[in-house]
This record gives sequence, structure tokens and C-alpha cells, in this order.
Amino acid sequence: MPMRGAASSPSAPPFALPPLSPEQLAADQPSLDMLRRVRRGLGALPDTD
Repeated sequence: MPMRGAASSPSAPPFALPPLSPEQLAADQPSLDMLRRVRRGLGALPDTD
């Protein structure tokens, strides 16, 4: 259901982002070292049931 006053443009979504370069995509990925540290930190937390 279209919202009142909203312009509809079928060619492009209203919040289209430009494509990211491979370098930008790689920079956005967490490193394996970071994931290991997070898993270790979560494992050290006490269980709260």
C-alpha cells in the first residue's frame, strides 16, 4: 500500500547505495583474530539462567 505523498520511482529504490569496491568490502569484514577473541570473551561469561 503506497504511503500518501511518497513519490514512487520504479527504476531505483529510494535508498540505493553505490556499489562497494573489493577493498571496501574486505575492510568491512571482521578478521578471524577478532572473531576468536569475541568467542573467547563470550565463553568466559558466566551463565545467567
